[in-house]
Amino acid sequence: MIEEPTDFCRLWLFRHPELDPAHAACAVGAGPAELSRRGRAQVLRWLDRLKPVTIAAVYASSQPQCLGPARALAEGRGQEARADDRLRDQEMGRWQGRAWQDVMRDEDSAVRTFFAEFGEAKAPGGESLGEAVERVLSWWTETMPAVAGRSLAVVLPGSLLSGFTAAMLGMRLSRCFSLQLPHGGLGVLDVFQNGARITAWNPDALAAE
Repeated sequence: MIEEPTDFCRLWLFRHPELDPAHAACAVGAGPAELSRRGRAQVLRWLDRLKPVTIAAVYASSQPQCLGPARALAEGRGQEARADDRLRDQEMGRWQGRAWQDVMRDEDSAVRTFFAEFGEAKAPGGESLGEAVERVLSWWTETMPAVAGRSLAVVLPGSLLSGFTAAMLGMRLSRCFSLQLPHGGLGVLDVFQNGARITAWNPDALAAE
């Protein structure tokens, strides 16, 4: 009889659902935000999708737009969502919580540099995406030994989810734009001791709205 592999873990990676319009045009960064009506509906779709899946634990950023949906996933399974502050989005310094329109008006040059050097540049007083991804990698290094051979659900902000996945695949951080998921999107990452592979990425793109 072939034994189940124990050096393997499946990560069900969820990008937090769509945000309320009051927050959608802001540099939310590591700050809090509320979900839109559509975002709340996206959580219900997650619950339906994961019904047949065995999940050992649900992890999330401590930000409410991630933790709230994670709690919904966990409670339906008789579990508690595990918040970890290392999974929060990158700190955006003095831009955090401000409308992008205002930030670009006041600091156009800095914003251009931030996106031209994406992953390495920092918002004033903030941190780079690379530094934020290092936080997530430290969480994973600590978590992996306890969950080997099982599946986890993880709810993350978009850029952090893409950056973490890129790092796990050995891609340059600047390439993580190619892994961007829509709000409420899902990616499935299989992780082994010697590498990782994408098993599914944004499967809802194939479904009719």
